[in-house]
Amino acid sequence: MADGGEHSSIGRQSAALTEEHVAQFLDRGYVVVGDAYPEALRAELAAAVRRDLPPWEQAQASASLPDDRVGRDQFPYAQQILNRFIVDPQLLGFVRRALQTDHIHFRYAHNWVRYPLVGATVKASSVHRDHGNNSLLPPNDDVRYGQVSCWYFPEAVADDQAPMLIVPKEYGADVARGVRLVVPAGTLMLFNTQLWHSATPFRATTGQRYSITRIYGRADHYWEGVGFITSLGSNQYFREFIGGLTATERGVFRFPPPGHPYYTPEALAALEVQYPSWNARGEYGLVATEQPDPPPLSRFPLPAE
Repeated sequence: MADGGEHSSIGRQSAALTEEHVAQFLDRGYVVVGDAYPEALRAELAAAVRRDLPPWEQAQASASLPDDRVGRDQFPYAQQILNRFIVDPQLLGFVRRALQTDHIHFRYAHNWVRYPLVGATVKASSVHRDHGNNSLLPPNDDVRYGQVSCWYFPEAVADDQAPMLIVPKEYGADVARGVRLVVPAGTLMLFNTQLWHSATPFRATTGQRYSITRIYGRADHYWEGVGFITSLGSNQYFREFIGGLTATERGVFRFPPPGHPYYTPEALAALEVQYPSWNARGEYGLVATEQPDPPPLSRFPLPAE
């Protein structure tokens, strides 16, 4: 069941990110921020993830326990607190500075849980870069060509609970120089998707490791992205989420800005149906924007037979 009362809570409990964190990210390709959010929000997010991805004690008794012992839950979410977490203003500000542009797009989000490998027959994870499934182009050392992947750990990650391994930029693919993210509850890690990284085996026989992941990229890099959200226009949870955003926040999800020719009175009326409260703030106006005439077909001649 969708929740709604906490839609405005993210702005008041935004991430504690600074220019020093941006500098560390640009220098090493990643940065780790402890106690990134207030405790009340951490506890709320931990409870939300547990509702969708049960802890090991419940999961092991389930007939639907994943064979690879990895549970996945992708955006959009029935629990709106998880959707709102994507538009944390301080985090979006960090991404804009890291990618050196004011215009960024949300790429992808998923929540993961890793369980003990009891009874599983899965191959070990290998060190890799998120590029083959994140971009049409090969890796490039220019920081602008890497997306920003944000991993939040709402619960502590012990050394035997499959901590993520990430290799600082200066060490390339040298796994021996990698950093194991054994972290306390409430830790945020942001890294450039061009860094080498890997999951590690879950050696414990009980417990679980939760993560909340959000990925962003430059709006002008249309060749990048994990998946596309243009198929979600009729999704109940997506419609509820988008309807409650500001025009600026919607821009992160590829919606055209106020003043775009699309926003005629008829279009605004249709948007109110699809995304309730679309223009509740009056950001899109009520007067039709003049639309240019379509170009003549003669400008696009067909090839001769």
